[in-house]
Amino acid sequence: MNHGKENDVTKACSFTLYFQIPISILFVVTLLLSIAENILVSLAITIDRRLRRPSNGYLLSLALTDICISLGVIPLQMTYVWSYPEWPLGSIGTNFLNSIWLFSIASSFVTLLVITMDRYRAVTSLVRYREVVSWRRSLVIIALVWLYVVFVVILMRVFAFEPTSGTTWEWNVKKTFYYAFLGLHIILPLLIICALYRKIYKKAVENRKQVLSRGQTHPGTPAAAAAAAATDIVRETRLEVKMAKTVGFVFMFLVIVWIPVFIMEIVYAIGNQICIIEKVGLLSIWLTCSNGVVNPVVYSLRNKDFRRAILQLLHCKRPSEPRPTSSLSQYGST
Repeated sequence: MNHGKENDVTKACSFTLYFQIPISILFVVTLLLSIAENILVSLAITIDRRLRRPSNGYLLSLALTDICISLGVIPLQMTYVWSYPEWPLGSIGTNFLNSIWLFSIASSFVTLLVITMDRYRAVTSLVRYREVVSWRRSLVIIALVWLYVVFVVILMRVFAFEPTSGTTWEWNVKKTFYYAFLGLHIILPLLIICALYRKIYKKAVENRKQVLSRGQTHPGTPAAAAAAAATDIVRETRLEVKMAKTVGFVFMFLVIVWIPVFIMEIVYAIGNQICIIEKVGLLSIWLTCSNGVVNPVVYSLRNKDFRRAILQLLHCKRPSEPRPTSSLSQYGST
């Protein structure tokens, strides 16, 4: 987020139509696509019983998060672009925009951390996971995550925000609180997610070895009987690993779109506040908002149930009722 304050550089800087029009087009297209795609994902998970699985409850939360970020950040950023260096929304608008930015950071990374922990439990302890997991339990966890994020943002608003003049937009969050916030809600989740995915990868390699070893057993032998008894568990675990890979793609794109923001934070910390930095800062914010467009595409490409449900919604058809299936297929296919 741009850490600008009113100074000589800010007063001398202005956004021309050659910058305002292209960046506004990017923001508008991103806003419309993000809202439309994530609404489709939310409806698909809510209506289609094939997708109403505990793991998809977290994807529903991520979709709702992307909708909130798009609705909260993009309109205010466009206001900033067209009124810069003035700010017509006063101190209330400044505090609201900065609060939404904090919400976007915490909600995105904390939600992805919870999803990764869910995938880790599913892959490494499938039987226990299936015994305790449920759609209602996932919704409770999602509610707790949202309450935590809102609570943290309120705490930041009370203790970390400084008064503003209201004539220009400025980043009024105290640096000490802000960098601690970034460490707790970006750096720490990233480290934990990377560690969990390392263990998920090791489990996937172990499953592959088990599949190969079963192929070398002879029919009718005790080893073959034991291998057959474990077939369903291994197959289900492989499905959970595929789901973990989907989350991994979401994680990868999230990191990619946030890298420019990390770089800009370093630039702001150094104290560079020139006109080109303001423009690059806006592009980095647009890039983070575009993550809401990428996520639904990843779900659709990686899961045929998502593709089918979304296509039915696009054709104004209610998703068909699932046929009776085994416990293996109730968790969907990828």
